[in-house]
Order: sequence, then structure tokens, then C-alpha cells
Amino acid sequence: MKYKVIRRDLTETTRKCDFCSKALTSLKAYVLKNIATGKLLYAGPTCAKNNAGEDALSGIPDLTKFTLSTNDREGGGTGGRGWTSEGNPEKRAIEYLMLREHKLVKELKCSYSVLKEYYERYNSYGLSESDITHINNIAAKAPDKLSPPALQRIYNYLFWIDVAVSKLPPEKTDFLVGVRVTIVSTGKISEKQKSSINRWLENIDGVPQLK
Repeated sequence: MKYKVIRRDLTETTRKCDFCSKALTSLKAYVLKNIATGKLLYAGPTCAKNNAGEDALSGIPDLTKFTLSTNDREGGGTGGRGWTSEGNPEKRAIEYLMLREHKLVKELKCSYSVLKEYYERYNSYGLSESDITHINNIAAKAPDKLSPPALQRIYNYLFWIDVAVSKLPPEKTDFLVGVRVTIVSTGKISEKQKSSINRWLENIDGVPQLK
């Protein structure tokens, strides 16, 4: 196959599938890598399977676990440290690397030299079994604000807060901008904040509710 599915990620309703041009209305998309060029493309599940193989969606990193989408109401994300209940160690390790060394590295300043080296290794030629075990051990011992579920939640919330802010008139963004600053500075999202954020998001077209 010419393409490889590398992750499931969040996307706005304005983004279209790079293969069939249909809108990705579920707010979640599969990111495929062109093996020859390295170019990344977004696709829905059907196009992802058609271009990367029938089993291409199995066991891939998923960065969408705290977003409820229009077409996909499956449970996702755990509230605490039960992350190791997921049965795929490689998937967990790559998710953690993607979040801590790529998606949130600038916002949270959460890079760790050992994980950075593993992330570069993953992008170059992949991870060994011992690499995966070590990454998951680091994740299991990380402080609460750098735990896998905390990073997953923060990534999802920041993504959709940014989308919401872009859709609102400037005079109505104060709350979301303020709560965003708090999330980044504390690395936490309280239940009260979650409820308040969702009350704002439910009235904005094309923005989902968050777990």
C-alpha cells in the first residue's frame, strides 16, 4: 500500500477528506502518511481503509478520546489512571509520545529528553519492544498533570476551545480565552470547568461536547 494510517485525530467540519472531498462531519479523522513522500492526508474511515488496507485502522494511536462527535458516540477516555486497561502497549506508547513531544510540547512545555529521543526514533524507524515498555513505564509514573488521560483531555479541550474562539465575535471570547489560560497554566480541568466549557460549546455550530 502507498499509505499508512498513523493516527486518529480531531478535525473541524470545514475539513474535507483528501481522497474523496467529502466533509469530515464526525469531527474525527484518520491521518494517513504517503510512504513515498511523507505527506500527511486526512480521511474518513472508508477512504482510510481503501487506501491503506482493510486492517489499517486497527490498533492505531487515537487522540480523540475526550471528544463526542456527531457520528461516533463510543465511550472514550478514562477519568483516572486506568489507562493501562487498554490492551495495546504500542498504541499507548505512541499516543503518549505524540501528545507530550508533539501536540502539547509548546503549550505545556512538557518535553522530556528521554521521550524526545524516543519520539525521534519512532518517526525515523520505529520503536522496539523495550522502547515501548520504557515509554509506558514513564507514563505510568508521570505526575497527574502529565498522565496519559490528563494529556488526552487537555489536547481535546484546547483544540475545541480554539475552534470555538475562532467562531465567536471577539467580545464573546473572554470566558473561553480565560479558561484556556488556566488549563495551560495548571495542567488541569476541573469538573466545574468541564461543565462550564460544555455549556458554551453547545451553542456554537460545528463544535462538539467534551468528556
